[in-house]
Amino acid sequence: MSNLKTKATSGVIWSSIDKSFTMLIQFVFGIILARLLVPEDYGLIGMITIFITLSQAIVESGFSRALIQKKDTDQLDYSTTFFFNFLISILVYLVLYFTSSLIADFYVEPLLEDLVKIVGLNVIISSAAIIQRTILIKKIDFKTQAIVNIVAGIGGALIGIGFAIYGFGVWSLVFQYLSRNFMTSILFWVMNDWRPSLIFSLSSLKKLFNFGSKILASTLLYAAFQNIYLVVIGKIYKSEELGYYTRATLFKQIPATLVTTVIQNVTFPLLVAVIEDDIQVRAIMQRSVKLTAFLIFPMAITLIVFAHPLILILLTEKWLPTVILLQILAVGVIFFPINSINTNFINAKGRSDLFLKLEIINNILTILAIAITYRFGMTTIAIGYVSVSCIGFFTYAYYSGKFVTYSGVKQLRDMLPYALVSIIVTISSAFIWKLVDDQIIYLSGGLITSAIGYILCSHILKFKELEDIKNIIRTKIKK
Repeated sequence: MSNLKTKATSGVIWSSIDKSFTMLIQFVFGIILARLLVPEDYGLIGMITIFITLSQAIVESGFSRALIQKKDTDQLDYSTTFFFNFLISILVYLVLYFTSSLIADFYVEPLLEDLVKIVGLNVIISSAAIIQRTILIKKIDFKTQAIVNIVAGIGGALIGIGFAIYGFGVWSLVFQYLSRNFMTSILFWVMNDWRPSLIFSLSSLKKLFNFGSKILASTLLYAAFQNIYLVVIGKIYKSEELGYYTRATLFKQIPATLVTTVIQNVTFPLLVAVIEDDIQVRAIMQRSVKLTAFLIFPMAITLIVFAHPLILILLTEKWLPTVILLQILAVGVIFFPINSINTNFINAKGRSDLFLKLEIINNILTILAIAITYRFGMTTIAIGYVSVSCIGFFTYAYYSGKFVTYSGVKQLRDMLPYALVSIIVTISSAFIWKLVDDQIIYLSGGLITSAIGYILCSHILKFKELEDIKNIIRTKIKK
């Protein structure tokens, strides 16, 4: 038990390192690429994202989760899954290859035909390392995964930048993507000693697929609705405008992902441990909501207030249309990690059926939002996206609140102090530094002043969450 606990602790730490460094690599090298490329390049990739994402989900077919869930996995299970995944990857790639012209015709973008044919190769490349990754997850070996992802991420980014410097345009993004995934697969084979045997079992395949098929269905549903905005924008508007939207989405995902990762690592294990004690559950949820609000509000408000100089300095003037989209989408960032807390509670309660129903409701709302807003421009589409996030918050909070007396209104009340402090401090900082003409000084001065001001106000107002963050950092350092 002690060894398992040590492995779990190490897993959480290395998983956090993996996600943090991967995001940092994507952000830093993404800025360099964005300065070298044009919005149209990103828009073209955005158009085919849904097809590649769905293809990869079909190839994986939920088998990874099935293998992880199965306790007595053996060489027969692994080899059967490996060969099945590889065969499916070839079939899926052939479908992509022969439908690439239809995809290009759908968007009226001839270049997409070649892009789909080349980018689609990733389906085969990624399938080669599915089992290696799965085995590492079962061993709770997140250190190896972190090393692989970081090395491949840096390598792929450098290759992409090299191609961009030599004027390859959108193909720079393609080669970055393919080279990163190729290096990932190679490194997983090098750092994992598992090799397939020439054996195959239909019985094993059926057992795994019974579980995996349910995962596949939910994964396909999630992937489709996560990327539906890209399809609609790509079809109705220019690739340039889709490029602006994808860049705004990338910026707003950073705080949402970072905060959600921290909260999920802390919240879910605690909820599972005390799920039968409503008083303790409410206390944990309340603490989680407050901690999330303490972290997410200053990040989101900073994105909203400093979006213009941030985009101008980091991405240059050609990306300025991204500003208004980023400011709108940043509002939705606030609700994303809070929704994660409520869904964590529902799942910890064992109500996966309720979670699925809520996801379906959320997807229906997404379709309605798109149907209402798509005619009125990108800004309105972004507002529709944020509206769905807000409604989703109250929906999730309502149902989680039925188990414990902690409704959406009460959650908002707990979040209010952090929102007010963030707004006052950030706007005040922006107003003070606005007197300086230099945009770099304005941005850096505003960010530093906002951060110091928020920490000082938190200390003066005795926000307990400030001490919680200090304790988390101390614990990580000691480990």
